[in-house]
Amino acid sequence: MPYLQNASIFLISALLGLVIYVVLLRFWMQWFRVSFRNELGQFVITLTNPIVVPLRRILPPLGTVDTATLALAYLAAAIKVAAIVQIIGQTPNVALYFVWGLGMLIRSTIYLFLAAIFISIIASWMSPHTAHPVLGVVRAISEPLLRPARRLIPPIAGLDLSPIVVILGLQVALIVLVAPILPSIF
Repeated sequence: MPYLQNASIFLISALLGLVIYVVLLRFWMQWFRVSFRNELGQFVITLTNPIVVPLRRILPPLGTVDTATLALAYLAAAIKVAAIVQIIGQTPNVALYFVWGLGMLIRSTIYLFLAAIFISIIASWMSPHTAHPVLGVVRAISEPLLRPARRLIPPIAGLDLSPIVVILGLQVALIVLVAPILPSIF
């Protein structure tokens, strides 16, 4: 029985995790004004538009915040939490689903930023002047995080240490923001 339970948790985590990451990618691409006129942008728009566009009728944007996209990501995180909790057999207070969903959303955002930074680092080592559309999106998402760190720590002998500072900061955010509200079962 635990094998079936573990397999179910894995499948739900993988599928809903992908949904969360695609929706968060849309949110952050909009926030950082990344062009959607590339393969990755078109992929994200094609997958998310059927749900985000109708949601915008109910949840209009608040300034520059696309509330429909953010609400969809939050809803997917809360559903993931509820599904895992149900599989495990726990019955917490319903309010905890929403708190844990927020923790999962923050964690997923931090992981998305970490992935963008790592991909950017590896791409700069392998082929620094490549103009691949995916790398443009990755750099556009990671650059707003790296820019303030570059002002604090300029390149030393041509070596940019700002990604290390940002990665450490994001790891601290995981410990300080996410760990207190998201149980280890997730």
